[in-house]
Amino acid sequence: MSRNVIHALFLPLFLLLIVFPILALVVNLDVEGIRKTMTDPFFWASVKNTVLAAALAAGMALVVAVGFAYYHLFHRQSLIYKLANLFNDLPIALPHTVAGLALLLAFGRKTMGFLGETGAAFTLFAVILAMFFVSYSMAARALISGVDQMEPEVIDVARTLGDNPVQAYFKVVLPLMGESLFSGFVLGFSRSISEFAAVIMFGGNLPARTQVLASYVFTKVEVGELDMAVTAAVFCVALSCLIVGALSVRRNRYAES
Repeated sequence: MSRNVIHALFLPLFLLLIVFPILALVVNLDVEGIRKTMTDPFFWASVKNTVLAAALAAGMALVVAVGFAYYHLFHRQSLIYKLANLFNDLPIALPHTVAGLALLLAFGRKTMGFLGETGAAFTLFAVILAMFFVSYSMAARALISGVDQMEPEVIDVARTLGDNPVQAYFKVVLPLMGESLFSGFVLGFSRSISEFAAVIMFGGNLPARTQVLASYVFTKVEVGELDMAVTAAVFCVALSCLIVGALSVRRNRYAES
């Protein structure tokens, strides 16, 4: 009985709530909207800002996650690990408007006024920091998963050969975590390109300067240019599909090897 209920509910709900909204975007594509969007320099500037900022944010997230995974593996009882673990998933639970405000107060004019009139805020660097803040947890989870799946004997052998924990981690553990490192970067990148609230609060929405794809779509909806908003949104969907597809192919190859 329960099996039949699952079969009856899953497909209709999945199609209605996941597939149908995406199809609605594609169906509402307009030739004139495509033309206007593809010839809009601000659109391509937002694409460049999105890809550049997301890649740098994901790279930063991966670097910090490598450090966290080290503590997770060797110093799980330390105060540093316990505090880091406590705050690790906070960006997931925190409303991202709150995250944006926190970043604005931390790196804005009051504390970073020496950098300029607005501190670090409303710059591309602010966009990168906002994306990093919301994407770090994804990268950390990927690396922790990789560490937890590693055979303890591998690390024990490295330690018996005289390596200290840091040497064992960088010489033995990380080289065996290629899949987790790749997943951490891709997940961080995909989470970064989807962020809106923290980015617009801290980085602003300055065309050609700090505007990203998410804020470009929002702006076009706000000014009533729905056809351009739909085109940019479909572009985002296509970009996201490429990222998810790359991650899926990589995982399949890893599983087969």
